[in-house]
Amino acid sequence: MGPVKTPICDFLEKYRKSAVSRLHMPGHKGRQAMKNGLWEQIPFELDITEIRGADALYEAEGIIGESEQITAEIYGVQNSCFSAGGSTLSIQAMIALAMQYGGRLLAVRNAHIALFHACILLDWQPVWLCPAYDERQGLAKVVTAGEIAAAMDADPLIRTVYLTSPDYYGREADIAAIAKEVHGRGGLLLVDNAHGAHLRFLPEDRHPMHLGADLCCDSAHKCLPVLTGGGYLHSNLPVEKERIKAAIALFGSTSPSYLILASLDLCNQYLAGPAREEFARLSRWTAAAKEVLTRRGAALLHETTDPAKIVLDCLKMGYSHEKMAARLRENRIEPEFSGGGKIVLMVSPQNPEEDFLRLENCFPAEAKTRLPDSFGCCPVPQTVLSLREAAFSPWETIPVSQSVGRIAAESKVTCPPAIPIVAAGEEIGEIEKKLLQNSGIFSIKVVK
Repeated sequence: MGPVKTPICDFLEKYRKSAVSRLHMPGHKGRQAMKNGLWEQIPFELDITEIRGADALYEAEGIIGESEQITAEIYGVQNSCFSAGGSTLSIQAMIALAMQYGGRLLAVRNAHIALFHACILLDWQPVWLCPAYDERQGLAKVVTAGEIAAAMDADPLIRTVYLTSPDYYGREADIAAIAKEVHGRGGLLLVDNAHGAHLRFLPEDRHPMHLGADLCCDSAHKCLPVLTGGGYLHSNLPVEKERIKAAIALFGSTSPSYLILASLDLCNQYLAGPAREEFARLSRWTAAAKEVLTRRGAALLHETTDPAKIVLDCLKMGYSHEKMAARLRENRIEPEFSGGGKIVLMVSPQNPEEDFLRLENCFPAEAKTRLPDSFGCCPVPQTVLSLREAAFSPWETIPVSQSVGRIAAESKVTCPPAIPIVAAGEEIGEIEKKLLQNSGIFSIKVVK
């Protein structure tokens, strides 16, 4: 590509310099209410509403539409739409679009809570696919093409398949093989790629849209230089962009942040410029750091293939995740997540090399007694009510200790998204009670 335009940023900068009287939202009018501290660091001047010339996110025919088209060309897809509501908004829109094709939804169970909420709002009850469980790691395995094919063959009414890849631990499914099985059965493939916006820019393009997904969401803010909440919904469906925008508008705020949109716009220059070189460097740094950590006694989740993730397997080192997280913080490292015996560390090209050195210097850690490394499998409980029926039923909050035999009125999905212990509408049994308690969940909403 030639020089990449930034139409949104150009408009905002022009408006900032115009000295126009802002008799419109937002209330700060482009000015700082106070002249101290953080007030002076927030770019109020660039934060506007949908005034003339600023386009409209859900009817993007001007500067937003132009920037989205640039993004689509960079990602090599038919359509890319901006989200100022992260992947949550894009997931909701993906489900709304797929629902229009009819049939049933096959969803791999290790899904983000946004999927559950979308199905509740749209009244589309999924057929759940629970992937095999790895007792050694204490985690669900990555879903396979064979499992997807078998589930579709068992229920010919399945028209849409939804899965998460990469997962929170940086493990990637074989999207190309899965897409072949899904498309061979006349289905659509939707991928929650919230943690993989950067996969397009690795030395080998591993982005789901390149590998055959029909719809895909990216949380650009997770690994790219974009403000929190900035994301993409990519589509290769043979539908007009207007229909995609209409699905997004069902759930999105009518007051999207122009600062988020501007960061997505500006990021196009980065993606078309140094991104590939910088992610190649990141891949080298991450691989080198993992080698050093392993040599110094750190136990890593070796199934992690995403170079933006380093996952410490604390239990295999004889540590609780709380103790290991405390050790990291003592060394001025704040992890992305600690729980379930694991610590997830997220890196990007914006991390300086000293961050990797600081992590390496946390080890060797003092030897401890090995701890159990499995929390037990999460089977799919019996469904009594649909997600929607349960979510909108009268409910009460009770102790988990008293929940056996009751119907969940909410979905309990631990973070990071793993196999949900119980979803709304499912009956809580002894196994679910134990798993909830082991996960530190001691109260739950149940249907009255």
